[in-house]
Amino acid sequence: MTPRDSRRWFRRNSLSLKLLIATWAVSSFATLILTAFQLIMDYQRDFDKLQNNFVIIKNSYLDSMAEHLWSYDTRLLEIQLDGLSRLQGVSYLRLVADNKTIYESGKTEPTEENHKRFDIYHKNTNEILGTLDVELDVRSLRQKYFEEAFLIFIRQAAKTLVVVFCLYFIFNRILVVHIQHIADYLKGIGLRDKRSLELKRRSHKGEDELDVLVDSINQFRTERLAANEKLETLNVALEQKVTDRTRQLTTKNESLEKAMLQIKRMQATLVAQERLASLGSLTASVAHEIRNPLNFVLNFSELLTDSENLDEVKEVSRVILKHSQRIDQIVRSMQILSGYDSDVLETTDINEVVKRAYQDTVSNRALGSAYVPSKVNYRLADSIMVPVYATSLLRALTNVIDNAIHALEKKALANKNFEPELTLATAVRGDMVEIIIRDNGVGIPAILGEKIFDPFLTTKSAGEGAGLGLTVAFNIAQKHGGTLRYTSEFGQWTEFVMAIPLVHERLT
Repeated sequence: MTPRDSRRWFRRNSLSLKLLIATWAVSSFATLILTAFQLIMDYQRDFDKLQNNFVIIKNSYLDSMAEHLWSYDTRLLEIQLDGLSRLQGVSYLRLVADNKTIYESGKTEPTEENHKRFDIYHKNTNEILGTLDVELDVRSLRQKYFEEAFLIFIRQAAKTLVVVFCLYFIFNRILVVHIQHIADYLKGIGLRDKRSLELKRRSHKGEDELDVLVDSINQFRTERLAANEKLETLNVALEQKVTDRTRQLTTKNESLEKAMLQIKRMQATLVAQERLASLGSLTASVAHEIRNPLNFVLNFSELLTDSENLDEVKEVSRVILKHSQRIDQIVRSMQILSGYDSDVLETTDINEVVKRAYQDTVSNRALGSAYVPSKVNYRLADSIMVPVYATSLLRALTNVIDNAIHALEKKALANKNFEPELTLATAVRGDMVEIIIRDNGVGIPAILGEKIFDPFLTTKSAGEGAGLGLTVAFNIAQKHGGTLRYTSEFGQWTEFVMAIPLVHERLT
């Protein structure tokens, strides 16, 4: 055993120290309990013997003392009392007769358990002749057992301490040192270490638990070395596979990059062609829409130059003004579609915008068709302050409301008993405010679907509209980061819902 191993015996958390403490505590506790129990039993036995003196005095001495007192034989009485005082365990005697102390021996320390008073009766007359006070030496008995208990505990503690230290050193010798050796081996062993674990134990025969543990560790070491070799082989193979796969992926990525580059070029070409086609279609549509009123303006302008009739001049001027206004409306709508407007973002009460949109629509219709629905329902929520492009939003709502009134007008012309109804409502749903415009007019054919938002698509008669109202409204809703959708049942009703976010986020 090396000095280094010996020093480790006294480490704070060593198994040997824990075993020492546990063994000493258990042994001391058991010794204390057993010794205390034995001393209590012995003390009780001796105490009972001491108490038996009271019985002996009562049965053997009182009658003779009564005879001596009756006959006034003081000499025999003193001899008897001297013998009684020498009785084992008696520490004090006092005889009192006729209120006089006849005999007293020892030092009195009366307690309930060591003192007793006997009355001395005459056998024939039952007359009390005197009293005898007897005290037993209980204190000496206790002192004896306390001293004996102390000596027993000292002897047992010394014996226990010797046994515990012997066990401590034996346990270290046969177990702890070898466990530490095994731990040092497990800490220092390397992945390629071929050294097997061996325990150097002298005079050791047979196989015990430590030998089984050493065999298991050596077997584990052998299996671990084999597993490490397999793992290294697998790692090499895996690295080769990763290298090959990386090379393949690099080649494929280069091919994909070339393909993506070609696709992007094709997409750019297709987008350019699509833009040219859309621009050509839009240009043709705009040219067609402007050409019709422009022809009217040109033709009636020629008539105006040749006419001298004042009434005819007024009528021609009215027609020219009407078609010029239509051209102006088309140009303004195209400006809005192209984003050419100077509207600014400002916080506005949505309910006030809805009311003003209806009033402006009615005022504008007074210049052409004088039809106004007889009933309009406002179902507006509480004041809703939202940042909006007020002028653009007002224009969008005016376009939708004008279409609704036009649908009511068409149904009213076809059915005299028809009761038109227009509903304007607002509501907050989540983080959006919704503006609802509902009418019970002619409705929208299902075949049109989302095409109603396409430019220049209109169901109105020639000259009544350019087909840009819903397109403008749709673009303005998107400008606010919102949506414009509709539901309709042809011949029954139509409902448009414009949803605008409560918090505006400017789109780039």
